[in-house]
Amino acid sequence: MVSAALPVEGGRRSVLAGLSPLRPRRTRSQWVVDWLLFAFALLVGASYWDPAGDGAAGIPDWFQPWDYAMGILACCALWWSRSHPLAVGLVVFVPAALSASAAFAVVVVIYRMGARLRPRVSVPLVAGYLAAAIPYHALFPIPEVDWPSYLIVITLLHLLVLSFGLLTRSRRLVLEGLRAEAAREREAAAARLDGARRAERERIAREMHDVLAHRVSLLSVHAGALEYRTAGEAPPTLDEVRAAAAVIRHNAHLAVEELRQVLVVLRDTAATGTAPEEVPDAPPERPQPLLRDVPQLVDEARDAGQRVSAQLDLEPLADLPDNVQRTVYRTVQEGLTNARKHAAGAIVTVDVGPADGQVRVEVANVLPVGVTASEIPGIGAGLIGLAERVRLDGGRFEHGVHDGEFRLAAYLPRGRA
Repeated sequence: MVSAALPVEGGRRSVLAGLSPLRPRRTRSQWVVDWLLFAFALLVGASYWDPAGDGAAGIPDWFQPWDYAMGILACCALWWSRSHPLAVGLVVFVPAALSASAAFAVVVVIYRMGARLRPRVSVPLVAGYLAAAIPYHALFPIPEVDWPSYLIVITLLHLLVLSFGLLTRSRRLVLEGLRAEAAREREAAAARLDGARRAERERIAREMHDVLAHRVSLLSVHAGALEYRTAGEAPPTLDEVRAAAAVIRHNAHLAVEELRQVLVVLRDTAATGTAPEEVPDAPPERPQPLLRDVPQLVDEARDAGQRVSAQLDLEPLADLPDNVQRTVYRTVQEGLTNARKHAAGAIVTVDVGPADGQVRVEVANVLPVGVTASEIPGIGAGLIGLAERVRLDGGRFEHGVHDGEFRLAAYLPRGRA
């Protein structure tokens, strides 16, 4: 009763195919396919029309106009079978059961229902199509076709067309799932990249704070001392002014140089994934501060007029990893800087050495006269960055007021975290 030709399906639809309220506009290729299917369906339907009235394919004369009218209805319904497969499937149900001229149009509708509707909708509907088509041979017997042959052909044809439709739907859903997964992967990769960039910006900010806060506080101390001397009754000599200016210039130069080194190190490592010394034509780099630089750090603070009492037991710690040594240096640097800013003139004690299988770093200073624990400034950027640095190294960081002293302490592992 129906032709075995199969349509070519094109275009993309959502996962909720056939039931989604949002339907994409027909593309140019879909217009071409739909025109070809419509024209071919009309040609197949016209082949069943017998103007002589002798009957075609067992269709009686009185029923031929009705058969052809239902065929035209099924062919016209093809224009909406892509966007409204369920509605078209219900409309074409009667022509599918009674009209031979609707044969090819019915094949396209069954295929579209399998490709566009959920299987729980399309399979029962096509089963109804098959049940309604079986009595056709009893009403209008097809010449030279017996009942077993008719039942086998009509059943296989409905199942074959539906299977092709379901296969097309499954393929489309797989592709859409892969596209969705790829989109999620791109979003996750973009989120990881944003997180890495944010972490790198925070790292740069911590390094810049550690470098600039220390050097700028030294500059402030020297400039303040020079201002005090020039305003007193015994102004400094020209040599003393020259020496103070040289110290200020030297520390300013070191601040700029260390800041440049921090930016070069972080930028090159982030951009190329290699250490700065591996970058071709890279300028000579100053080494990052390590444990051996802690005594120089203390001496610089003393030269600036800060009263520092240091107990440095560094020899047992010579085998510390570089990252832990830098954390020890930054902890001492942050403690001295905070003492200069918030407790000028107070004695600062620095204690670095091994303790219970760990590295102990403590910096403490007496609270200024008239300042209570509640008036101590809250956690600043330097302490936040230092706490994060210690945590990444697998250590423990503490700070606060104890027995009239402000103390910050870091306890770091001896081995690599």
